[in-house]
Amino acid sequence: MVHLIPVRLISARRRAATRAAALAGCLALGGSLLVATTPTSAFGADAAEQVRVDFSAPTGAVHGGATGVLYGLSDHEVPTTAVVAGAAPRTVTQMPEGGLQHPNGGALSVSETFFASGGADIYINIQDYYPKWGYANAEDPPNTYPGQADFLDKVRTVVERVAREADPDELDRYVFTPFNEPDWIWYGDWSAQRERFLADWEAAYELIHEIIPGARIAGLGEANYNPQRVTDFMTWAAERDVLPDIMTWHELDGEDLGTFSGHLEHFRALEESLGLPETPVNITEYSPWRSDTGVPGRMIRWISLFETHKVDAEMAYWTAAGNLSDHTSRTQGGNGAWWLLKWYGDLAGQTVDMTVPRPETPGTLQGLAALDEDRRKGTVLLGGTDQAVTVDVEGLAPSVFGTEVDVRLERTRFTGQEGLGGAPQTLSVDRVRVGADGTLDVDVPAGTEMDAYQVTITPSAKGPVPAADAAWSQRTEAEAMRLGGGAYAATQEGTYATSGGQDVRGLTTAAGSLTWDVDVPAAGTYRLDVYHGTGATVPGQGRSRTSGRHALYVGDRLDQVVQYSSTLTDTYKGLTSVLVELPAGTSTLSLRTSADGGATALPGSDLAIDVVDLVAVDGPEMSAYPSSSARTTGDATVRPSDGGRLHLAPGARAEFFVVAQEDGYYTLDVDTGSAAGGGAYGLAVDGRAIEGAATRPGRDGRTTVTLHLGRGMHQVHVTAERRLGVDGLRLTRDTAADEHATVVQAEDPSVRRSEGVTVETPPAASGSNVQGEYVGWLTAGRTITVPRPSGAAPGDYDIGLTYANADKFTGHPYNADIISRTADIHEEGSDTTSTVAYQHTYSDYNFWTRTTPLRLTTADGDIVIGNPDGDAPNIDAVTIAPFVIAVTTTPR
Repeated sequence: MVHLIPVRLISARRRAATRAAALAGCLALGGSLLVATTPTSAFGADAAEQVRVDFSAPTGAVHGGATGVLYGLSDHEVPTTAVVAGAAPRTVTQMPEGGLQHPNGGALSVSETFFASGGADIYINIQDYYPKWGYANAEDPPNTYPGQADFLDKVRTVVERVAREADPDELDRYVFTPFNEPDWIWYGDWSAQRERFLADWEAAYELIHEIIPGARIAGLGEANYNPQRVTDFMTWAAERDVLPDIMTWHELDGEDLGTFSGHLEHFRALEESLGLPETPVNITEYSPWRSDTGVPGRMIRWISLFETHKVDAEMAYWTAAGNLSDHTSRTQGGNGAWWLLKWYGDLAGQTVDMTVPRPETPGTLQGLAALDEDRRKGTVLLGGTDQAVTVDVEGLAPSVFGTEVDVRLERTRFTGQEGLGGAPQTLSVDRVRVGADGTLDVDVPAGTEMDAYQVTITPSAKGPVPAADAAWSQRTEAEAMRLGGGAYAATQEGTYATSGGQDVRGLTTAAGSLTWDVDVPAAGTYRLDVYHGTGATVPGQGRSRTSGRHALYVGDRLDQVVQYSSTLTDTYKGLTSVLVELPAGTSTLSLRTSADGGATALPGSDLAIDVVDLVAVDGPEMSAYPSSSARTTGDATVRPSDGGRLHLAPGARAEFFVVAQEDGYYTLDVDTGSAAGGGAYGLAVDGRAIEGAATRPGRDGRTTVTLHLGRGMHQVHVTAERRLGVDGLRLTRDTAADEHATVVQAEDPSVRRSEGVTVETPPAASGSNVQGEYVGWLTAGRTITVPRPSGAAPGDYDIGLTYANADKFTGHPYNADIISRTADIHEEGSDTTSTVAYQHTYSDYNFWTRTTPLRLTTADGDIVIGNPDGDAPNIDAVTIAPFVIAVTTTPR
């Protein structure tokens, strides 16, 4: 278990021997006092690792290509534009439209979302048109070579459809990959099949160019870097003038962190020997199995590797399409590792020299750093160690940073693959003078190798030093608890990532329990975060995983029943949070399988429990986003003389990403700087314009918007109409405003159901999180009609559909191949219909809420929901909420 983290920043060089000792004690940070604990052997070691960053030593323009994704999107707006834009993948690889290898992820279907999110290129794996894994036709055994004629028929079908249906202005953004892993599939025996491969490559190459002259083609696409095969191919292709436009291969072993540099070096030397210019490289699958994806401290190792070498790279598709390779939380959210992708996507300017103890070594501390001179911002990203780290910063030029800087240290943690990641905790903000030699040191606390950190250095801001927002917390690994009733610790590493490498299983009887002690600093409200996986299926319904429940006891008193949400598997962890009131000092908590003293097990109580966090709650949910966290377009600068404020020239834009922990109303505060004459500026949330945002003449101002947000990530744009200073955003939960939302249970008598639509009760053993009953059998053409709330005037609304869907394509050996169901949402009397894809929820009885915009245009039209062509999801409830309640501007 871990208490609040010690952090210290010092402006001048110190002797290394003092660093570890400085981590203990009470340290004043950002105007607040943090109680430190000395790192123990639970974190691996006491001594700090040393990292050196030299901001005066640029290593090249930020490339930003290391977080591409294979099958990262599955449908339009799955995941949402905000989630994809925040993660900022430059490239994705998807299935051909109409392909049969997977049930979704067609390149054309996801193109609007991807390109709207700022993505550059969509790669199309042509062989994924085949229905059978191993790229065989349905009647053939796996990995059956179909012959050149059959293959070229698939190539023609795929490429002609792109030529016919893609937006002509975006046609050059599609890259065709004729072969995926040819060293494994169809052409494994190079000595016997070399000539066949070369002939097939040339034929496919020429056919693609015949259909789309100038189309870009990627290859070889091999599962491993094979020097002899690459040498043979490049030599032959250069002679035949059929070289790929982008060179691709895969790096899928953990040890590839240490061997990739040698592979790239061999390829560059080969190009030079052949007299060829450097070919762009895309590592079209990376990361070993499922143990790294979704883990911040492990992903930083790969990101820093590929960014250092300025290549594109795409995370592997091990699980399900549409989740950015295990970086999302449902459709609209991101997990803890998503924030690392966001941090990486924020980088601009030049990367700079960063030295770590063991470069490009698996299982060790890695990182990267960048300098954005226009924004006067230095950033260091690091992680992957359980030890404390000292970052020795050099090269802070006075012309960029001035003589005094604000240094912000943030952390993002593993939140399970499905757990929503809250805004990264700010562990410290310090205002310090830069050493005369342009140096300072930053101490990063010991944690776990799954954590990642961001250090941001900017010219000092005006006013007081911002306070660190790291709430008191205590983390307890489930395997370290007192286990009862047959519960036991099980090692899980090697499949999906698990905190601490173990979780607790065996909660199969009414006597099962996990018990642990907490020691809280004050009486009050605490949030208990439980990381869990659901493995059992609903009896007789194998496609639906139980949601599950546990009883939470404080001492011997039943406090509440915890309702969990289903996950993909028991090793694919989600996150469920509940609030609990605790007295000051020591309390004993336990999660039990029974709420009646051990007589009866709760439905679905056979879960896997990974780790729990107890977090102090002080007021409503609130998160802050300084201007240094924004991405900018246009003329955006920072003036040291103005205390580090972000200045936007007319037409320039600042882009923020904020997170809402639950569905409901929030207040969004936008803090802006004084401007001569004041006036309006552009404000939009998820592309929806909000009228009334303005600055006050000659004064710092704040525009406050009360608006409805769905659980997850949201994109906020602040656009200057005249010169505008931006200080940052703050998002605060406003539960009192929830009265403006109308929630209608689908089984309510006021809801009109077409013939065949039925009211259903979930099976008792499912542990379903449905509120009462739900509506099912919304097959093709069937609808429900929800009454319009009284007084609901025309305007912009959020429609929240609380739904369940367990459709799945079966037969693939390792991908989940989950299927989204769609629903049309329509206002009676209106010509506008919103078609929304509702992602798989792992059970027909496990309900999530997806929020989607709808503009109501009539005076009294009700809301009709259904699918004219197929199955809509099961529906528990419908929320109808005005998007914006109020906009006010006040001086600050």
